[in-house]
Amino acid sequence: MSEKTSSAEKLPPIKSDTVTCSICLTEIPESVAMSSEADEYAQYFCGIECYTQWRNKTEKSQTGK
Repeated sequence: MSEKTSSAEKLPPIKSDTVTCSICLTEIPESVAMSSEADEYAQYFCGIECYTQWRNKTEKSQTGK
């Protein structure tokens, strides 16, 4: 007798199309995430509040204040 496997066991894992907000670490769909891309990486934000918080922090660190 051969061992039977269900069709669900044969399917490849589903690729998740979610990203993590760089500020609050919330998982969000990539299709609705805001992003700020640099040369080698991208940062994602769940909304304008997190993006503004990141931008203000980045500006302060660049000006040294």
